[in-house]
Amino acid sequence: MSRTLSSRERILAIIVVTIVGIGGTLILVQSYTGKRAALAVKITSQKKQIHSMHEVLAQSDMWAQRDQWVDAKQPRLENPDTAGVQLLNSVMELAKKHEVLPENMTIRTPESRPNCISVGIEIDTKSPWSPLVEFLQELQTPEQFIALESANLKIDPADATQVRGHFKIARWYAPK
Repeated sequence: MSRTLSSRERILAIIVVTIVGIGGTLILVQSYTGKRAALAVKITSQKKQIHSMHEVLAQSDMWAQRDQWVDAKQPRLENPDTAGVQLLNSVMELAKKHEVLPENMTIRTPESRPNCISVGIEIDTKSPWSPLVEFLQELQTPEQFIALESANLKIDPADATQVRGHFKIARWYAPK
């Protein structure tokens, strides 16, 4: 039934058990260090997230004041049919004031978004660089709730002193 192992078999068995033991230990150690590193990264990430949450909480009064300011100042959309025309007229007036030549004007349909109703226009312009910057700066003052949704500027190939721009301009009205 059970016979005793010879000295060679015993040495071979000891070597096999040692190799299996060392291999198993290495696998366990690698698994442990990998999981420990992953947990350390997760803990660091969660600490950053908690820190960010504490900062937001500390600034909650400021955000509440800003929310009240937006509620008080953001215009209400009275007539969706005339809002685009009003925006176009105000942009045209401002362009004239800054000697920016408007071209190819299009009024877009109002778009409802979660935080606002966006009434937009698309307009191409031609002007020197400096008046265009002044025009854009005055266009986007905080109390007007006018934003550039996209802007594409190129040097006029016919006149290098002129800049051609294509803008999508929107006025954001308070949601209903």
